[in-house]
Amino acid sequence: MACRGTGVDVNPSYPYDPDLHEPGSVAAKGSCSQHGQDSAERGTCTGEPVVSFQDRHGRWQSGCSLALEQLVDRGEIQPLGQGA
Repeated sequence: MACRGTGVDVNPSYPYDPDLHEPGSVAAKGSCSQHGQDSAERGTCTGEPVVSFQDRHGRWQSGCSLALEQLVDRGEIQPLGQGA
């Protein structure tokens, strides 16, 4: 569930867990689904996911360390360890 601290919904983040993701998905297979969807940044992806989170549509996504930093900076997810 999203947190409401600054008037903006910020989803919690969790350590990467393949069991949270849809079987057969990029995330479940151990890759960064965030950069898999964002082709403009694909070349900077570190590949190995470190975080699992739900996007604004409620779908589980995974992110590499760079994606985690970018998502936190944009206020889309909380830093790891600050979830509910």
